[in-house]
Amino acid sequence: MSIDRKLILFVNALVTGHHEAAWRLPGAQPGRLRDIAYYQEIAQIAERGQFDAMFVADFFVFYPGVQHSPRWELDAVTLMAGVAATTSHLGLIATGSVTFSSPEEIARTFSTLDHVSNGRAAWNIVTTGEPAASANYGQTKPVPHAQRYARGAQTVEEVHALWRAGEHGNARIPAPVQGRPLLVQAGSSPDGRDFAARYADVVFTAQNTLEAAREFRTDIRERARSNGRDPDSIKVIPGFSPSIGTTADEALRRKRELDALIAPEASLAWLAGFGIDLSGVALDAPLPAELGDIEKFEGIRSRFSVIAGVIERARPQTVRELLALLAGSRGHVAVSGTPADIAAHIEAWFRGEAADGFMLMPHVLTEDLETFVDEVVPLLARAGILRDPSAGIGQSQTLRERLGMNESTIDDQHEAG
Repeated sequence: MSIDRKLILFVNALVTGHHEAAWRLPGAQPGRLRDIAYYQEIAQIAERGQFDAMFVADFFVFYPGVQHSPRWELDAVTLMAGVAATTSHLGLIATGSVTFSSPEEIARTFSTLDHVSNGRAAWNIVTTGEPAASANYGQTKPVPHAQRYARGAQTVEEVHALWRAGEHGNARIPAPVQGRPLLVQAGSSPDGRDFAARYADVVFTAQNTLEAAREFRTDIRERARSNGRDPDSIKVIPGFSPSIGTTADEALRRKRELDALIAPEASLAWLAGFGIDLSGVALDAPLPAELGDIEKFEGIRSRFSVIAGVIERARPQTVRELLALLAGSRGHVAVSGTPADIAAHIEAWFRGEAADGFMLMPHVLTEDLETFVDEVVPLLARAGILRDPSAGIGQSQTLRERLGMNESTIDDQHEAG
């Protein structure tokens, strides 16, 4: 492991927190989900805590669960432009769909965000397969799973060609500050891994064990090498959803108290969005042996497989137990413990080359993010795995420069071809 390798920290700013019941806590303020000051507050806490970037997802549709709990509403890129105004070095990862947007629209949008933020933009590339989202964009049916990544590859190539043309003075689209905003991708299916190996700078993934995470990272790096890339040019960032307490028992108690507030209808609707329909099964009835047919499912297949893996390892007996098991993490790794326990987990995965960093998914926003920043980050710094917080202070630094990542990935492939 390189002595220069440092931990990457992202925060996933999802509604009132990643636990399905966070919005039902007495102090929750779900009405702030339309208030730019709320997201600016999250970003400023993350920046204070030496986080490298803030991630905002976009689903392009209300899932059925919106009837029972708050769901994402705002346009991610527009929101990140507002966040840029109150931060100085935090990266801004926003979602753009290759299924619904033209290359020109994506290129212009993310170049604009890069200029607004002085070089801190990142594009989270998604190949959307949600039927209701397709209907929102005038499509009679989703693009089949097998075709989405082929379309995605073509779009990424065209977007990058537009950015390169701008750099060379032949602009239809203004060239980004970074040359190319950071490219983030989250698919973990075989097609998704191949796509990431060709194009992504950062891969966001759901892995539940150190062994599975190490195997995934090794596979991504080998696929990158096969595509003519330096394996170190691609970073693997698992999602991480901790419950933090002053003692291990307190951390477990906090998780149980949140679980007790779950609105089952919302969680069931979320599962249905991944092809798992348990609406006809009583909450305390045995969990069905078959969750659905993944081969007939055109949505996010990798998450279907992740949930199946969680069930196989944890063996929940009822639907209610499954909903509690997934609440907060939604298939990503979940850990309960003291700040020292959380820091030790992160360090073990990082030093064990199972992860290049983590996407923090706080159960409750902003409370759990502040706890992580105040109590876990100092332990990570003491372990020597965080970058020097003074690096880049006093100078303009792009997200790529902060992470030490060049922007030659796609250019090199064109030259090799």
